[in-house]
Amino acid sequence: MKKSKRKEAQLALAQHFLSQYQPAPTHPLLERDRAAAREYLQERGLPIYREEDYQYFKVDEWLSKEWQLSSAPRLTEAEAKAYACRLTYPDVVQAYLIGGKVAPSVEGQGYFAGSITEFARKYPEVAERYYNQMPSTKEARLTQLNSLYNEDLFVYYIPEGVHLPSPLHLIHYPSSSKDQGQTLTFPRILVIAEAESEATLLFCDHGKHEEATGYIGAIEIYVDRGAKFSYFNIEESSTHSLRVMETHIQQAEDSTVIVDNVTVQNGATRNNFFCDLIGERASIDLDGLGVLDDAKRLDNWCFIRHSSPNCHSDQLFKYTMNDTSIGSFCGRIYVAPDAQKTEAYQNNRNLLLSEQAKMFSKPQLEIYADDVKCSHGMTTGELNEQAIFYMRQRGIPLMEAKLMLTAAFMSDVLEKISYLPLRERLINTIDKRYRGLPASCQ
Repeated sequence: MKKSKRKEAQLALAQHFLSQYQPAPTHPLLERDRAAAREYLQERGLPIYREEDYQYFKVDEWLSKEWQLSSAPRLTEAEAKAYACRLTYPDVVQAYLIGGKVAPSVEGQGYFAGSITEFARKYPEVAERYYNQMPSTKEARLTQLNSLYNEDLFVYYIPEGVHLPSPLHLIHYPSSSKDQGQTLTFPRILVIAEAESEATLLFCDHGKHEEATGYIGAIEIYVDRGAKFSYFNIEESSTHSLRVMETHIQQAEDSTVIVDNVTVQNGATRNNFFCDLIGERASIDLDGLGVLDDAKRLDNWCFIRHSSPNCHSDQLFKYTMNDTSIGSFCGRIYVAPDAQKTEAYQNNRNLLLSEQAKMFSKPQLEIYADDVKCSHGMTTGELNEQAIFYMRQRGIPLMEAKLMLTAAFMSDVLEKISYLPLRERLINTIDKRYRGLPASCQ
């Protein structure tokens, strides 16, 4: 498509969406940026299929559907607990984000987790300073769409020096039982990990309804000097669902971030990661695993910007694909001229379990400093026939041999999950998936 035609299509899609759906009233802080978001989208448009960063994901087809914006009221604490995960974790507090709205807040020893309504009342200056302030949130079109339509904001605030030994478990459903039809929501999350703090967020993404549901979500994660933050994002959504999640991470000096994004069940998923290492000696591990079958689609798009010297990033994304599923990975590492002594590594490994499955990969390096260690790599292949033959010679049935090799392929991503109960549960869940057994925690 020519550039002028592409621009026309982007603007037309934005105009269609903006004219069809009206934002609902919300908290004044969220209202603050709505006019600017609308103006930005009217000037830039919305993403369309086959543009540079959407070569394999038909985002415009989804955005053109006849959606109904969620109008369900905020759930009470008792109503929210009906959405609790069947599988629980020891010493973990559960919070709820249902239909784009936060259930009653949780405030433990030294931290806050809950709605912007309560957070802005208790910490008004912190809320003003952090919400929607990263440069990447101002430039990402789907985050701008979220900023225009979101009705609530889940805030996880860890003050300076606070160390939380157990994760916060945030349970998300894009729609509630009170919604009807094809529901579209705009969940928003803000994480603030202040200096020398340490915390973990476990985000479980579910879908209960057979009707088509969708959401366009955004999460901002600020990790201050010397802080450590782990973010485990587990998707077990509906086969009819659309999930678009844009993750924005900003790190100060000596901070450490670990991200594990695991797609166990889905329909069509697009994950965008914007990571900026702005302080010296910041480090991030960004990992992903996709378990795809039927006609499922998974796109992971990553941009890591090394803005300061002596920073480290490591990406590992793996896909297993069966039937007619389609996977895509696009990763870009940018090293600024002043970011000497950068170490940045990117790997994409893919396992095709059927002749019809497809994988597309585009690793990229953009380096403007000369004293760096950077590499990227990609492989796509099938199960090792010699290994299968060797295992069968020793009495292992064919299906069991394939399952063992597939599990071994995925193991290094799962082993990076430091929270052992979650890692064990995922290994068990994925094993059940491949054996055709019920595998959901819903």
